[in-house]
Amino acid sequence: MDAPRDSFKIVIADDSPLYRKLLQETLAREQYSVLIAKDGREALALVAQHQPAVLITDWEMPDITGLELCARVRSDHEFHTHAILLTSNTEKQQIVQGLAAGADDYLTKPFHEGELLARVAVGIRIAELHREIHTKNRLLEELALTDSLTGLPNRRALENWSARAMLGAQRHGFAFWVIMADIDHFKRVNDTYGHEAGDFVLRRIGAIMKAHTRGADLCARLGGEEFVLAISHVQRAGVEIAIERLRARVESERLEWRRQVLYVTASFGVAGTHDKGGDFQELLRQADAALYAAKNRGRNRVEFAEEK
Repeated sequence: MDAPRDSFKIVIADDSPLYRKLLQETLAREQYSVLIAKDGREALALVAQHQPAVLITDWEMPDITGLELCARVRSDHEFHTHAILLTSNTEKQQIVQGLAAGADDYLTKPFHEGELLARVAVGIRIAELHREIHTKNRLLEELALTDSLTGLPNRRALENWSARAMLGAQRHGFAFWVIMADIDHFKRVNDTYGHEAGDFVLRRIGAIMKAHTRGADLCARLGGEEFVLAISHVQRAGVEIAIERLRARVESERLEWRRQVLYVTASFGVAGTHDKGGDFQELLRQADAALYAAKNRGRNRVEFAEEK
């Protein structure tokens, strides 16, 4: 283990003051961070609060048995806590029952200090491995929903988020807007300065879009030079002000690329729904049509879809 031992929390649950003291002193000598519970309910609270790497629990306790405690910890929490059942029962069938209930390991009373420390060390390694896997899985999920160039949410993330947001809009009757933005004449940037410059422009414009998006809303890269903003709880006048401000900010941005200064503009198409319900893909199509109209009417402008 590379991490210091005191970074791993261990919860002890035992109604015997003698065994609580023995366990605490043994583990404290190895500089583990130890939390003490006098019964199962205290143990459940400590596990929920501290997410310990290891739980050592007595089999027999007056309120919640060790078997019930192990089962609750398994069912109630996503994080992994390595559960060691402490018991004076040496019957194999009982031990099997304890392991089946959710315990990862067991130790018989009276315990041997060296065996306790060895089993705790194994438990911490297993708990640490589980948490590394959980962290990597979360990272993979984030990567699957993130545009690698700009760091913005991608189309999949946009669709997932918007589906939930639109349900809320329909349920509570507030406005929901989809704004499509497209960098004008972006092909000229790639043709004149190269694709690296094009990627640089996309990252900078993506950062501006994100900076002009409230925390409760979403800004995503749809693909190519297209971005999408999804905004809720704002009436049309507020959307007009916000998107016009964003358009002007993009137009004024000074983009310095290898001793050359670039300026770009963007066109915007806006579609919204109020308390009438609606479908996200339909809003996206309407916003795309409004964007097409903005392009046809000279670019570097904002157009709203016709309300139906």
